[in-house]
Amino acid sequence: MIVDFYISAMKYYEVGRYKETFEMLDAHKEDPRCVYALGTLYYNGQGVERNFTKATAHYAQAAEFGILPAQVSAGFAYANAMGVPEDFDKAAHYLKMAVAQGEAAAKITLAEIYAKGEAGGSRKEAAQLIRDVLATTGGEEAYDIYTRYDLGNVKE
Repeated sequence: MIVDFYISAMKYYEVGRYKETFEMLDAHKEDPRCVYALGTLYYNGQGVERNFTKATAHYAQAAEFGILPAQVSAGFAYANAMGVPEDFDKAAHYLKMAVAQGEAAAKITLAEIYAKGEAGGSRKEAAQLIRDVLATTGGEEAYDIYTRYDLGNVKE
């Protein structure tokens, strides 16, 4: 019988047994899902002391293995200096991974980075990302970026 330690750990998590969740996840860091979940525990301070630096390190590691929410979380952390120095290039690296998977939140954050002229992006790329979000999912945050950076006046 194969034991899925991530699922077993999540059963502890669901009932609020965060210390046991942490211990099981920490013992099985070869599973990228476990690494991502550890990042979430550190981010929320569940079962461990809250630590944005450790959370971001775990998110970044899991992101490299294709864990979509880790890609978004790592990108957001670097864009907003959460436990790490602000680094728009690193943020864009992780966000582009999530954008390639169609993630709207990543498109919005990457668009804002590009609208600011960071990470080698352009206002044209920012406008296209926001237009994609507005056309598919909409959302107040996307519209806020669209208007704040006057992306409506950017030609396609």
